[in-house]
Amino acid sequence: MPLVLWCLVVLLLIPYVLAALGGYYKLRHLGGLDLHHPRAQDAGLTGIGNRIRASQSNAWEALIFFIGCLLVASLRGAPLDALSLPALLFTATRLAHPLLYVGDLPPLRSAMVLVGLISGLYLALWAG
Repeated sequence: MPLVLWCLVVLLLIPYVLAALGGYYKLRHLGGLDLHHPRAQDAGLTGIGNRIRASQSNAWEALIFFIGCLLVASLRGAPLDALSLPALLFTATRLAHPLLYVGDLPPLRSAMVLVGLISGLYLALWAG
């Protein structure tokens, strides 16, 4: 399987890992999981738990962006092997992003978003 597709698999898993961590913080800090109103329960999270939840939302948004960029590159006829480097860079930024979010390091987190945005646009428009 081409490396760009492995990157996609990793990016698909990130939001679910963050959801599991968010669930842990709900159990720990809120005493349980409200399966009827989980989004409303999210409002009760503070600190790290809240940052994990926000990071998960951002991971979904980044995944949609990456899939769109990958689709554009594919429709352009770019060979998948030519997309490896920008896909790896994008994936690295998305792995670093939740760590920087949870660590409450907004300037570095924003830098990761910018590098990811540039690598995604490169993947879509110029790679291959």
